[in-house]
Amino acid sequence: MQRKWHALVAAATAVACLLGGCGKKAEDTVVARVGGVSITQSDLAERLSELPDFAQRQFAGPMGSLELLNNMVDEEVLYQAARQAGYEKDPETVKLLEAMKRRSMIQAYYRNEIEGKTEVGEEDIAAYYDEHVELFHQRARIKFRHIMAATRDAAADARRRVLAGETFDDVARAVSTDARTKAAGGLMSSVHLGDALPDIGMDAAFIEKLFGWKIGETTDPLRSEKGWHVIRIEEKQEAGRKPLDEVRDLIAKNLKPAKTRERYESILEQLKAKYRVKVNEEVFKGAVPSEEALFTRAQQTTDVAQRLDAYLQIVMEYPDGQYADDAQFMIGFIQSEELRDYEAATNAFRRLLQNYPNSELGESARWMLENMGKEAPPFEEPGKSAKGR
Repeated sequence: MQRKWHALVAAATAVACLLGGCGKKAEDTVVARVGGVSITQSDLAERLSELPDFAQRQFAGPMGSLELLNNMVDEEVLYQAARQAGYEKDPETVKLLEAMKRRSMIQAYYRNEIEGKTEVGEEDIAAYYDEHVELFHQRARIKFRHIMAATRDAAADARRRVLAGETFDDVARAVSTDARTKAAGGLMSSVHLGDALPDIGMDAAFIEKLFGWKIGETTDPLRSEKGWHVIRIEEKQEAGRKPLDEVRDLIAKNLKPAKTRERYESILEQLKAKYRVKVNEEVFKGAVPSEEALFTRAQQTTDVAQRLDAYLQIVMEYPDGQYADDAQFMIGFIQSEELRDYEAATNAFRRLLQNYPNSELGESARWMLENMGKEAPPFEEPGKSAKGR
């Protein structure tokens, strides 16, 4: 048993060295073979890089590297068995592959030709900045260091040491009675005008008085509810609007979804004209189910494809309807949790946030974007509980 364990660790270490570059690095070393197929060092490294961060941590270290390699071996074994059994030509498999290819090409086109080429102009940024003054207002704030003492004499003595040449930080570490900031040389977090620091006895009026001191000045001993303080002002910011340069990137990011939508609709119209699209609407007049009927159908069927189709119909036919945001969320949820198509799910959740910014499901969509692919507790369809439908 001990010999087997040593052999396993040695194999794992060898794989880890291939990934990490221990010793002499081979050109592209073969780490496993399945019949005539070789799995190389670069194959293993590429697979690791494709995994999300939490999974990469799972496969870290020698034993994790070996586990990942064994997973790849298992996958290749099953793939070769499926090919030998003729599934490469299986009609359902071919149909699924074509659908995935079609969807991937559409997503790549959207990502590169529409989203990737959408630009937010300087004029748009400046206009947004001027029209949303309230969004960029900043309160007056101050940042300071302080030495807290039990008596005025002790505070005055600390001030004399600072004025005599000792650094404020050193004196604070030596004599301050505020345990929370002592080790940091008395440094406090920024505090806004109108706020208070009850932990050290400073009320809003005390903080307001500090704004009368200049940056770099060491104050006289000042009394608070909990003792005496000597304070040095580190930073001070007056109330006002944040400079445009400071918020330019944030504004561009906020405007990007709407600009992307505009470009999408424009290009879509151009492409429809280019490919001479004609829709015979007469055939479908009166044939579209009501929004409520589609939503009921989606909730009652257990077939994934039918549910997804019903939700898609709601979004296309009733984009401003009462169930539209629920449907858009469920499109992403089905693609993520049932079809494991995380790229399609990501696009669906982003469309929810873009098209329905006031939806109650926005927070859930953001959570899904951050946690997609991770193990999560069971999720109840929002249509059944969130809105009481």
